[in-house]
Amino acid sequence: MLRNQSTYRGYAITVEHKSGVWFITASPKTSDLPILRCYFSTARAQSEADAMAEAKYRVDKVLAA
Repeated sequence: MLRNQSTYRGYAITVEHKSGVWFITASPKTSDLPILRCYFSTARAQSEADAMAEAKYRVDKVLAA
């Protein structure tokens, strides 16, 4: 199981690989940021870097709205 934690634009992001699927958690670190779906998975990601890029894309999409 691979696991990576990062902070991006005020969100704590955890990327974890289990059974061939990347699981991603993105949680706001402050109360003024919108709440994302707390937990999502992606089968498209081929690597940890791809999974982290997907998480960052989702954060960017929410903040742009």
